[in-house]
Amino acid sequence: RKSVPFPNAPGPSMGPLFAICSGAAWIGFAAIGVLLAVLADLLWYEPFRPALKRSKQVGHRKLSWEASHDLPEYDAVVIGSGQGGLSCAAVLAQFGRKVLVLEQHEVTGGGAHTFAVEGKEGRFDSGLHFTIPQHELLLQLATGAAAPPVRTPKLGEPDGTYERIVFASGEEPPLEIKGGILELRAALCRRFPRHAAAIRAYFELCDTVQLRFALWILSALLPMRLRLALLRSRLMAPWRRWAGVTTADALDEVLPGDEVEARKLRTLASGLWLDTGSPPSRMSFWMQTAVFGGFQVLGAGYPVGGPQEMALAMVESVEARGGAVYVRCPVEGIVLGTAGVACGVSLSGGRVIRAKRVVSGLGWRKTMELLPEQRRPTRPLSTQQSCGFVMGNITLRGTAEELGISSANTWVQPSSAVNGFDAVRGIDDFMSAPLAVDPSHCAFGITFPSCKDRAHEARHPDLNCCQILAPAEWSHFERHQPLGDQPAARHTPPHADREHEAQYAQLKSRWAERMLAALHKHYPQTEGRVVAVDISTPLTIENYLRSGKGAAIGLDVTPARFVDEDEVAALDMRGPVDGLWLCGQDVLMCGQVLAAASGTICALRMLGPLAWLRFAFRAVRLLAPAAVASIWGERKWALRPASL
Repeated sequence: RKSVPFPNAPGPSMGPLFAICSGAAWIGFAAIGVLLAVLADLLWYEPFRPALKRSKQVGHRKLSWEASHDLPEYDAVVIGSGQGGLSCAAVLAQFGRKVLVLEQHEVTGGGAHTFAVEGKEGRFDSGLHFTIPQHELLLQLATGAAAPPVRTPKLGEPDGTYERIVFASGEEPPLEIKGGILELRAALCRRFPRHAAAIRAYFELCDTVQLRFALWILSALLPMRLRLALLRSRLMAPWRRWAGVTTADALDEVLPGDEVEARKLRTLASGLWLDTGSPPSRMSFWMQTAVFGGFQVLGAGYPVGGPQEMALAMVESVEARGGAVYVRCPVEGIVLGTAGVACGVSLSGGRVIRAKRVVSGLGWRKTMELLPEQRRPTRPLSTQQSCGFVMGNITLRGTAEELGISSANTWVQPSSAVNGFDAVRGIDDFMSAPLAVDPSHCAFGITFPSCKDRAHEARHPDLNCCQILAPAEWSHFERHQPLGDQPAARHTPPHADREHEAQYAQLKSRWAERMLAALHKHYPQTEGRVVAVDISTPLTIENYLRSGKGAAIGLDVTPARFVDEDEVAALDMRGPVDGLWLCGQDVLMCGQVLAAASGTICALRMLGPLAWLRFAFRAVRLLAPAAVASIWGERKWALRPASL
């Protein structure tokens, strides 16, 4: 008897079509679900709104011994309250995660906190000396705020100047940077007409490299295997070519010539190297394109109220959403569960705080030290820690007009006729023996935080603050380290016991002498106006930030960090053990704004692709009102009656 197929059953030829239709249906249902989730987020998301008067406890809460034993299990515990750690915590809290942030210092902010010297009149920056105006938008997105919780308006003198690069001798006219790339390029072409073609080619190369850098930043969202595939791709060939060489070698190639004019051009082109924290002889050339040919597109900005305000805004947003941020709470280790998954952190006295995930913003090497020794990576990182800084914190009596100072930064290049205008050689000589070179050939950055902060004058109309920065190697100060283990950082580094206390004091005195001489040379009206001088060194950085060898920017920005596949893979945001994540400068790039970006990217990777979509739509919702208002305002101004 012949069997008859069931009438409704698909025949052999219908099988593939049925599978395709089923798959399409599931994709459609998933797309509808995603759209509904995004729509619900747009309708019911409640933006963060800072309190009209912020509590004095924000950013200063301490975890008592009793309370530390009664803490619940958190969705994430974040180690360190720098820009990376706080932005990561703020984004996680924004998406409903219960977050705990632990900071070993007694104030939050990491390299973006401020401090007082000789009383509370003057406030100085610990690490953020300027940023970009768009930093306020990144802060708004990290906190999920209805408006930027802290403004970062553009810097500049009345004519727009916000940077000056000066030669050591002072005989050559300085390069004043104002406006954008076109203005900078035109100024250089006018000054060096014989090299105009090379100058134009340099800025075209900057555009090429900076475009790849943007792709490199976005690729941090992807799993490492995809990021490495991008690195190997033809699209990233210019990145491999130019990020893989030092600035010194690249400038010799792009701006060639051994005559004096060519050397002067290279002196000015490399004049903002202090922004990168690494000398041109070892700094990746892509960093050169970022500081001289990149950020001029955006301009320079500074947070109203000082950098500390940005940290406090993120702390407030975390606490407003049920999280907690504690200071003076150093972490002694990362706790692993039976399966080897990070499940919390250990504090002093055997206390353990449980969490589903652990995020570290301490830097790569410091994070690895918190893991059990048998779980640390076996391959050593080849990229070394960056150099630190000697910083002169100088209080001045008088108004900005009386002192002849402004919000513009001055960068002193150790280049003159004495060394044949060879800036690279002058910088290397200074780095190897900073107090042995002629005082006029010290590589200094001179900046005035009080002039940058628009809220300063109302508080202290007759007082200003100056900071003078000089890069300094750890080896020059290592012998002066405090004796014994130091407790969690507090405002008492001068009282630490040292084996050579008198020599250390004398060393700082010599630095102060040179820095004051540079200040009075470039700003002669400050002479006789100095109220107090405080000198900090890489030992100070290590005391407060615990960055490893007093590194000012964490890992150095040398070529291998950006093109060597093993090095890139080691610096993934996903840590070497499950449940551990890393954010901050080491896993993305140096600079406060990029540290904050790394925290945002790290949080989004932890949350998954659906959160990326929600974050993108949320960003449109949060930023659109200001964008529309700005466009409408410009339109009304353009349509105003001619008589006005």
